[in-house]
Amino acid sequence: MQKKLEIIPKLDKNIIFFARLLRASGISIGSDSILEAIESIKLVGIKNKQSFFYALQTCLIKRPEDMKIFAQAFSLFWQNPKFRDRIRDLLLPQTRMQSAEEEKEELAKRIQDTLSTPENSKSQVVEEETLLIDTSGTASDTQLFKEKDFEMMSKDELEMASQSIKELLIKIPKRPFRRSENSSLGKQVSARESLRRAKRNFGSVIPKLVKKKDTSRPVIVLLDISGSMENYSRMMIHFVHNLMQKHKKVHAFLFGTKLTNISFQIKNKDIDVALKEISKATNDWAGGTRIRDSIFTFNKKWIRRVSSSNSIIFLITDGLDRDHSTDLFKQMERLQKSCYKLVWLNPLLRFKDFLPKSISIKRILLNVDAFLPIHSIESMQNLTSSISKNLVKEHNNTFTWQNKVESQSKELV
Repeated sequence: MQKKLEIIPKLDKNIIFFARLLRASGISIGSDSILEAIESIKLVGIKNKQSFFYALQTCLIKRPEDMKIFAQAFSLFWQNPKFRDRIRDLLLPQTRMQSAEEEKEELAKRIQDTLSTPENSKSQVVEEETLLIDTSGTASDTQLFKEKDFEMMSKDELEMASQSIKELLIKIPKRPFRRSENSSLGKQVSARESLRRAKRNFGSVIPKLVKKKDTSRPVIVLLDISGSMENYSRMMIHFVHNLMQKHKKVHAFLFGTKLTNISFQIKNKDIDVALKEISKATNDWAGGTRIRDSIFTFNKKWIRRVSSSNSIIFLITDGLDRDHSTDLFKQMERLQKSCYKLVWLNPLLRFKDFLPKSISIKRILLNVDAFLPIHSIESMQNLTSSISKNLVKEHNNTFTWQNKVESQSKELV
C-alpha cells in the first residue's frame, strides 16, 4: 500500500502533462476531464496497458476524429523516459518548426512537432517569443475566447470568463407608472403644476413638462444544477451574482431534485463567500433532474411571494426531465401567465442542428416568450443586449421554434 501511495502523485503529474500534450496537438480538453482521468486511473491501475489506454481515452477524448491523434500521442509519450524534459517545452512560447525528418502522416507530425526541442539559436528563440507575446490578446484571440464553450474551458479560462461576466452591464427593462414626475426632457405638459407655479410668477403661466415614472422590473432566476448542467450552472451563478449586485428586485432559485431559494446567500458582495454559502444550502448539486416538481413547488409556494405580473423570469435549464408522464405543460403554462415574460436560456442551442425532440423540451417550449442560448461569453453578451431591448427581436425566433412542435400540442398536454 505504501508503494501505491508513492506512485499516485507522480502518476497524477504525468497525466496532467499528457493532457497538456493533447491540448498542444489540437484536442480540446477541459479541467473536469483531466480530473476524471486521474480518478479512473486510480481505480483501473497501471498493470494492464490496454486498460490504462482505454481509461484515458474514455475520459479525455470526446470526438471520434481525435482518436488517431490520441493513439499517436499515447505511444510517443508513455514509452519515452525523457518525456518530462520535453513536455516543459510546451510551457514556453514557440512556433511550429519542421523537423529534420518529416513524418509521412500528418497526425504523427503534430505529435512530433509538439514534443521536439527547437534547435534554433537563442536569438531566434527570443524573436519567436516576442512575436507570440505581441500577437496574444489580439482581436481574433479575444473573439475565439468569447465564442468558446464553458464546457471546453480550462481552469484559467474559467477564471477569465468569470471576470468577464462580472464586467457585463445588464440593463433590465423598466415598467412605467401612471403617475408623472417633473422633467425638463418630458413630452407632456402638466396643467396642475403649471397653474401652481403661476401663483409664484404673478399670474404668468409657464408650461411645466413632466414624464411618466418608471422602475426596473422584478427579476426571478430559476437555475438548473443537475448533472447535465454542471459545467454551465457554476458560470450562471456568476451571472446571477452580477445581476443581484446591480439590481435590487432579484430573486434566485436552484433546482435539481428539489427547489432551493438562494436569494439571501447570493446577495453577498464577495462571490467566493456567496458560493460557500450556496454550497451549504444545497445538497442536490450535479444530481438528478425533476423540472416538473421544482416548477410545481415554485408555483405553489413562491410565486405569490416573489413574482408579479410585471416580473421577468429566466429559466436556465437544458429541459431534459426524467419523468415524461407529468403535467409539466400545465405547470409551465401557469408560470408563464403569472409573469411579464418567461425567458428560457438553454445551453443545448449551441448546436446548429439542435431539434426539440424530447417531450419535456417541447412542453416547455410551447409556454415561453423567448428561447435563447447560454453557453459562452458571447451568448451572455447577446442576452444582455436583447434584455435591454425588451426582447423584441427574439419573439420571431421563438415563434419559429414553437411552430415546429405546435402540431403535437394535443399530445403534449
